Amino acid sequence: MKTSFRSAAAMSAAALLMTACGGGESESAPSGGGGEDGELATLTVADTNGAPLYFLTYAQQEGFCEDAGVELDITASSGGATVIPQLVSGDLDVAGSNVVSVLIGASQGLPLRMIAGGTSTSEETEQDFSALMVAPDSTVTDISQLEGQRVAVNTLRNINDIVLGAMLEEAGLSYDSVEFVELPFPDMAAAVESGDVAAALLIEPFVSLAEESGLKIIGRPYSALKPGLQIGTYVVSEQFAQENPDAVEAFQECVQAAADSIREDPDAFRAALPEIGDLAPELAEKVRINLWQGGSDEESLELVQDLMVEYGLIEEPVDLDEVVIG
Repeated sequence: MKTSFRSAAAMSAAALLMTACGGGESESAPSGGGGEDGELATLTVADTNGAPLYFLTYAQQEGFCEDAGVELDITASSGGATVIPQLVSGDLDVAGSNVVSVLIGASQGLPLRMIAGGTSTSEETEQDFSALMVAPDSTVTDISQLEGQRVAVNTLRNINDIVLGAMLEEAGLSYDSVEFVELPFPDMAAAVESGDVAAALLIEPFVSLAEESGLKIIGRPYSALKPGLQIGTYVVSEQFAQENPDAVEAFQECVQAAADSIREDPDAFRAALPEIGDLAPELAEKVRINLWQGGSDEESLELVQDLMVEYGLIEEPVDLDEVVIG
């Protein structure tokens, strides 16, 4: 049965509310003393495995976070809505997610605040760090040929719904004409090769790894919607933002400094990838590097939110002036 965006989104958001509200009181004070008297505030952060995680690791390793007055305790996640309950319950101080999952939560009353921009895709299509990929022997050359088939995504009800939905509509199909299957990025290529799914939406470095296995790119979903599209966001609970403004500001400074550094010297970031991403040096030379801007991109958020309403992921737009504080 195909995924129904409208009903599935509503059930997912309701489940998030119940899970998050059942986690007890939020432990909103960051460890490490909040940066007072020269001490660094230590923030627990989870970010999506792959390029987003590498960005934060690089920011920490290069001292941008320390210079801003914060230390990050970073763990990998599957991304999407999976981190939202942990955030609202206080198990995480900051979560790296995607803008769709956060806006769904906010539309259902979850007290979420975007404090910084996460990953954005390149302004150049060929450098888009996402790719819709099929098996080496697949006859599929365009998303229009995937109608009724299974497509792997890292999590359900996230940015994939929007970018793939837009591509499907551009190809003359409805936005829910494929069945999304949730798989971790590292497992997608094998699922495509085995025929368990017809295609998969991957991000770097998994795109380059899949290319080495012979998988073929049939589309660039992120840049197809908008070159430079903001995909990711860093989010905190409203309570955390109110009670820890200095820690939030320090995190924002750390993210902005790292974003500026990578934009000015992408080769330095690429050179660090073998260590921070446990990548082979030859693979690190090939991966497409994301764009990071530091702040949130209002044009991207408005575009994505309009499509979320159109596709039934949310009933009406949320107040971005309230949700976005960075």
